[in-house]
Amino acid sequence: MADIKFYIPKNITIPTDLRLVVDDIGVYYKRISGGFEFKIYVDNDAEALEIADKIITAIKNEHDEPQHGISWRTLSVEIIPCEWDFQRVVVWKYYVRDSY
Repeated sequence: MADIKFYIPKNITIPTDLRLVVDDIGVYYKRISGGFEFKIYVDNDAEALEIADKIITAIKNEHDEPQHGISWRTLSVEIIPCEWDFQRVVVWKYYVRDSY
């Protein structure tokens, strides 16, 4: 199980970014149309995808409700080119299947 926790910086009075720490690695995230964008501070694509997968799995485990027919379905997970060598941007597109 991944160690995922919300991160609130101590030196900022009002945080304006949504942040997580996943296995001691910083992640900024935001909601985009049809999904989420994760800015993950690592230097290779494989590690970025692994961290994104941990976040996606945690979201699905928390919000899927099979007894009510609700499940989060992944449409795509892709890495977007970034100008920084130490940062990867991963975009997760999904839809929520609801039986109602």
